[in-house]
Amino acid sequence: MPPKAKEKREDSDKTPQRNDKKINMPGSAMEVTREVFDAAPIGMAMFDDSYNLVECNRFVLDMLGVEKDHFLNRFPEMLPDNQPDGSKSIDKALDCMKRALAGEKPTLEWMFRSSAGEIIPTEVTFSRIPYKGMNAGLSFIYDLRTIRNLESSIIRLKSESEKIYYDPLTGIFNRRFFDENLDRILKTISRSGGILSLMMIDIDNFKNFNDTYGHSAGDECIKSVAENLAKCLTRADDFIVRYGGDEFAVVLPNTGEDGARHVAEKMIDNVRKCGISHAKNGGIGFVTISVGCTTGWVDTQHTANNYVDHADELLYRSKQSGRNVYSFGWLG
Repeated sequence: MPPKAKEKREDSDKTPQRNDKKINMPGSAMEVTREVFDAAPIGMAMFDDSYNLVECNRFVLDMLGVEKDHFLNRFPEMLPDNQPDGSKSIDKALDCMKRALAGEKPTLEWMFRSSAGEIIPTEVTFSRIPYKGMNAGLSFIYDLRTIRNLESSIIRLKSESEKIYYDPLTGIFNRRFFDENLDRILKTISRSGGILSLMMIDIDNFKNFNDTYGHSAGDECIKSVAENLAKCLTRADDFIVRYGGDEFAVVLPNTGEDGARHVAEKMIDNVRKCGISHAKNGGIGFVTISVGCTTGWVDTQHTANNYVDHADELLYRSKQSGRNVYSFGWLG
């Protein structure tokens, strides 16, 4: 780096007593207390028109783990040989300083090396400021570790929050997701006078299955049924949830009778084809499901309970009809 330029000593008679609490940058444009400068939540470093570093704040020193004299006078030691774009660190620093003094405001990703040898990713923005009647430069240094840690935390929290909507056994949505989203969907569809279909699904004679094969096998049965039911849904707006125990619910926004019947038939067929042994399923010999399916034009009078209750009635009808079938009805 070029030798540090000497600064003119200010006339002591013209210097306020409180000047020792000001940054060593006289001029109305820089009338900010040392406390404010050091309290800034980003790094700040100033350089003169000879490209000498003349000031920095506490954030920079804490980030690098050095004292101010070290930062101002031994700056090259805090840089890796090259920056991420392959350029030499010193050459890149001088180029950015020159551009800033010429009136540009370059922003770039910049690597520092701490006193402990850690490579620290930052984003630096250079800007020109008035200084002692001439131009100087000020760099704003953002520690990207903080930002990236925050981003990681946000992603982690989002992932954790999303888990509350998934059933841990099957991996599909749970009752909470169903309750919170069905009301929203009904309100959205009601604005356009659209249609919605809803199914309630039950594994036939599941208590007998558990009694015969055990609860571990019962869990595997529920997982397999859930997987095969989910395969029948191909549209982004459709979803299936584990409603509770061996019962599932399927929501088909903007789907009329024909589409609902097709999905119900496909689901019954998919589960049958699994061929899961069930010796006590009414002589059928394998696992089956029963389905209650309702379709209705959505208006402001319809509630989620209207759809669920009607689909439950139709599910009961399927059970009474010998199971392994679906029953359909329009919601009045």
